[in-house]
This record gives sequence, C-alpha cells and structure tokens, in this order.
Amino acid sequence: MTTMLNPTYELTLGSQRWTEQAARIRLTLALAPQVNLLAVWFPAAAPLAAAKGDDVELRLNSGEKDEVVFTGSIDSLRSGFDGTRVTCLDAGGRLAGFRPAVTFEQVTAATVIRNLADEMGIETGELEDGPTLPYYVADPSRTAWEHMARVSAWGGAAVSVTKSNKVNALIIDASQAELALRYGREIIGLMADSRLPVVDAFTVAGEAGAGDAASPDVLRASTDFFAGNRPEGPALGKRWRFEPALRTVNAAATAGAARQRLYVSGRETGQFKAFLQPQLRCGTVLEIQDLPQGLPTGPIWVTSVEHRLGQGEASTTVCFRQGGDSFDPMALLGSLAGAIGGLV
Repeated sequence: MTTMLNPTYELTLGSQRWTEQAARIRLTLALAPQVNLLAVWFPAAAPLAAAKGDDVELRLNSGEKDEVVFTGSIDSLRSGFDGTRVTCLDAGGRLAGFRPAVTFEQVTAATVIRNLADEMGIETGELEDGPTLPYYVADPSRTAWEHMARVSAWGGAAVSVTKSNKVNALIIDASQAELALRYGREIIGLMADSRLPVVDAFTVAGEAGAGDAASPDVLRASTDFFAGNRPEGPALGKRWRFEPALRTVNAAATAGAARQRLYVSGRETGQFKAFLQPQLRCGTVLEIQDLPQGLPTGPIWVTSVEHRLGQGEASTTVCFRQGGDSFDPMALLGSLAGAIGGLV
C-alpha cells in the first residue's frame, strides 16, 4: 500500500515557533552575486510578534527528507488588512548591503572573502584559496557580496551561503552525481535548453604579466602582458577581458579557463519541478532517472532553488546546468595548462 507524504515545516521567528498558520512560504536560494530570500505570508489573525532583525530558521520536511534550509534574520515586514508578509535575508543579503572601501595587499581570494565577512560579523565555511593577489581594491562601486563573487570566479569557485548561514566559496565538481531523482516519483516536469556555442575561447589579461606573485615585476605595468605570445582576438568567437588585479600570467590564465568552463556548462541548461526536496541547494550535483529520450539525465548541477509550501502546494523548482567531464575541476587545470603553454 502506498503511503501519502505529508510535508511540514518548522519556522522560528525570534522567540516564536510556527508549525502551522503560515499561509504561504517561499524560499529562493541562489549563487552570488544573487542573494537568498525567504518570504512568509501570515493571515491577519495570526499572533505574530516578530520584529525586524529577529533571528530566523526554517526547517522543511518532505515526509522523506528533513532539513534546515535557511538561517538568517528578518529584513522587513509588510502588514495589511489581509495579513503580514515577513521577508528574511541571510549572510549574502547582509553582504549585499555593504559597500566596502578597503585595499588588501598580498592576499588570496579566500583572504579577501574572510576579511569582508569579518567586517560584518559573518562566519565563513569552506573557502577555495583562489588566485594570489599582490593587491586588491574592494571599492564602493561593488557590494562586498559582488567582490566575493568576482575574486572567487577568477579561480573557478562559486560563492553561496550554507544552511547554517556561513559563506562558502567552492569549485563545483560536477563530473559525478551525488544523488539521484526519478521522473514520475520526485520529478513532476522538466524542460531543457541547448544553445549553439558562439565563443571558442576566453582570454583574461592582467596588467603586469609577472611569472610569480613574489616577483618585483608584479607591481610594474607591462606593455606586453603575453610576452610576445599574444592569443588571437579580440574577435568573433574570441572574447577578452582586462583584469588589472591579476598580476601574473598564471592567475590570468586560470581566470580565462574558469570563464571557459562556466560558459560551456551554460550552453546546456534547464529547469525542473519536483515534489518538495529540502536537501537540494546551489551546487548540488545530481542525475535524473527514467526521463523520456532526448532529455538530459545528468550529471547536472544546481544553480538556483525555489521551495514553495502553501495551500495545496509543496514543491521545489530547480534551475540547472550541464555537468560531466567538461565541468570536472581537472578539466579546469587542463585548460589552464594549455592557456599557459601558449604564453611561454
């Protein structure tokens, strides 16, 4: 006999704990520079006593999986005759509201992230070291959250907030699935997009072109960053970017290889809707079984998640990109070796 699943939630807002009465819950999880957002709607009769700044924790239970999915604080409350909407942000939202003005010297991308997080009293989790930067100017033209996404991307890492509200910056290994979902069981519907690649190669140029971050030449501007081995482009299919903070050939080549890796993955994308899956987060690598022929089975990696719980609904909608061998971190190293080989 089949047992019907009964999705539930446990929501803590300040000193109040809720397991019912919320009319609707919507949680969106995304990679930096986008932010995670939790919105909860309460009817007017609900005895809500929460205030801006109160701590928040949301736990979702699908009937099979039970997970804390969000930890943060209340950012705003909107009240009306029909009820109240509570909007909550986590560490990413707080960092998106902070525009720093600080210069770092002799740091890695991880050091920049750690220091910017410390400024806001935010904890960090796992951080990929990323490139060594002789200096980095975290100027107010970008938010701290945007700076974190920028310096991490140079090393091929993605920045996200964990369920315990810590900042992570990790290189996603999408070469092998870590879990499997099944069409007709968890998966309700799926659509996939396949796009023709229009860019063959990405080149990132720094300003010094030194061979080592410890070299005295690292702070001297160079008129020939590529030392006589200038790659083809800029041109159709050859995309270039100038990043003055990347002072060594190795750091610039890594940034170019990382952009190429992400671009290739972004040519094969899609979205699926499933019954509530609280275990899914950005960066999760999975496969989908029993799909009709022609649809991507995986491995795929998750770029955004939206959980919805309300009257007659308990669902998870996921946006994904194609994984596989081209999104193996070792492929990034291989691209890097090829890029550096063309510059020496």
